[in-house]
Amino acid sequence: MAFAELGEQLREIGRRLQRPFVVLALAALTIYAASGYIGQERAANQLAGEVADRQSQLDAAMQERDTLTAELAALHDPVHYGQYATLVGRHTLLLNRPDETLLLVTWLSGNGQPVPPRPTDWKVLLHAANIPTP
Repeated sequence: MAFAELGEQLREIGRRLQRPFVVLALAALTIYAASGYIGQERAANQLAGEVADRQSQLDAAMQERDTLTAELAALHDPVHYGQYATLVGRHTLLLNRPDETLLLVTWLSGNGQPVPPRPTDWKVLLHAANIPTP
């Protein structure tokens, strides 16, 4: 009989604790899911910030590329190239005095035709101007 009463008491305790246990388990599950969601949101925000930084770096690099492409195209234009050569001659290489003018000479071959231009060795020019190169 003692075992029957003990079993009955344990069942009564189980019935009384069943509802709080279920509520506690659901609360723990909700907290666990919320903490996972918050962690994912933080990671997503951090990654979005990194993507924005990389995008701004990419935009700056593309703008610099466009600027350099325009400068390169301008250097292929004889007028702009002459201006560039004058600028380098005056300010960097100090080849002329303030009252002098730098002239670009087009050499003629023996048959009177202009000599085709040779590729410019920019590394030698930059080295002569003490401009560091990569």
